[in-house]
Amino acid sequence: MSSLQATISKPGNTPTFQSRTDQSTAEHIDTALHLQSSLGTLCALEFLKAKGVPNQITVRVLGQPEKRRLRD
Repeated sequence: MSSLQATISKPGNTPTFQSRTDQSTAEHIDTALHLQSSLGTLCALEFLKAKGVPNQITVRVLGQPEKRRLRD
C-alpha cells in the first residue's frame, strides 16, 4: 500500500477514495478523459464500454469529475 493509500484509508481522513491500483483501467480512463475533452462524452463512453470498464466507474469518471480517483 502506498503512503497516500495508507493516509486516506485511516478513519476520519478525507478524501475517502484511494488511488487506482489497476493500471490497465487507469490507462483506459486517462484515454477516455482525453477523448471526452476533444471529441465529447459519447465518444469517451463508447470507448470505455468497448474496453469493458464497469458502468459504475464510467458514470463516475465522465459525469462526476470531483469523484475521480487520484493517480500515483
